[in-house]
Amino acid sequence: MNTIQLKKGHERPYVNGQLNVDRDDLSDDTFLKDGEIVKVEDPFGKLIGIAMLSFEQKTRGWILTHDPHEPIDDKFIEKRIKNAIEKRTPLYNQEDTTAFRLFNEIGDGIGGFTVDNYDDHLLITFYSRGIYKIRDLIIKTLMVELNPNSITEQTRFSDQGKLEVKNRRITGSVEFPITVLESGVKYSVHLDEGPMTRLFLDQRETRKALVQNAYNAKSFLNMFAYSGTFSVAANVGGMMTTSVDLAKRSRDLITENFNVGNLSMDGQNIYIMEAFEYLSYVARKKHHFDAILMDPPSFARSGKKVFKVERDFPKLIKEALKVLKPNGYLILSQNLESMTLTQFKKQIDRTLAETGQAYTLIDVKGLPKDFPTVKGYKNGKYLKVVTLQIHS
Repeated sequence: MNTIQLKKGHERPYVNGQLNVDRDDLSDDTFLKDGEIVKVEDPFGKLIGIAMLSFEQKTRGWILTHDPHEPIDDKFIEKRIKNAIEKRTPLYNQEDTTAFRLFNEIGDGIGGFTVDNYDDHLLITFYSRGIYKIRDLIIKTLMVELNPNSITEQTRFSDQGKLEVKNRRITGSVEFPITVLESGVKYSVHLDEGPMTRLFLDQRETRKALVQNAYNAKSFLNMFAYSGTFSVAANVGGMMTTSVDLAKRSRDLITENFNVGNLSMDGQNIYIMEAFEYLSYVARKKHHFDAILMDPPSFARSGKKVFKVERDFPKLIKEALKVLKPNGYLILSQNLESMTLTQFKKQIDRTLAETGQAYTLIDVKGLPKDFPTVKGYKNGKYLKVVTLQIHS
């Protein structure tokens, strides 16, 4: 087994439990092979742990055990997958939900891949060629343990800094899209379209809150709507919805999601517009909403315009306030890994202070329980959803 050594001064986070091995922390990575099992040592030769290399966009590998005598072999991989499945037993027993995450990277013991369950149709996402070397073992274990209706694999490999995403059916003859249940609501899912499945499983609790509509809202604005799942949930909760997205195909995706749930499109508005342009347009029309949800991408480019969530979210909030009804609700979602929940809340607070708006913090949500995280990977807690009531 080869050994990799950390640079002097970079070892403390690993001693304190960091599991993701960053390239900048290594003294030399010239001869490392993607997928290799290696010892990780501090600058003085003391063992930190045993890692599997995984050349991803944001990491060089993952420490899988701190026990030098624990072998990283087929049994190790199988055990981690079986344990993850066992932990999801309560989700399998739910009658109103058939879509959830089955394996969540290092949160379930192995970095570099995830498994999502969509009503017994599995999507395995591999984030490095190194992890892909054990794909046969992963698939075999899932087949033996679950015998799913179908398995689709998605590879997200970086080549010279460019991310390439490919989907491929492994087993099953199902025709997509399929319909899944979440909190009793039907949604359309497609596993062969590339990186987007039409339903982001990590936002389950946000959709559930919209279905319950504790805000007693009547009108709902869904910015960056994509497939309109938030709009569907809000409509089931009794709200009239407006969905806004720049992508032309969003109109068809949103309509399809309303149709699979037998929900009427009467009075449900869809605008194919850039976010700031729509907010300016609706402000001129003097139309206001009881609740506004904004879940922007971390980075997006439209023509010459570039959106960066850490820079532009405050401007979005200020523009949204102009079309929010008195005592209305802002539901602000952000998934930038490098920004913590505390930093996000401070950003929101500074923005509202600049506008002179008083507010009450109603709710804070993160990842659901089927997206477990570990202390040793702080960026794993990427999702932050903050709900505020703005006092006017």
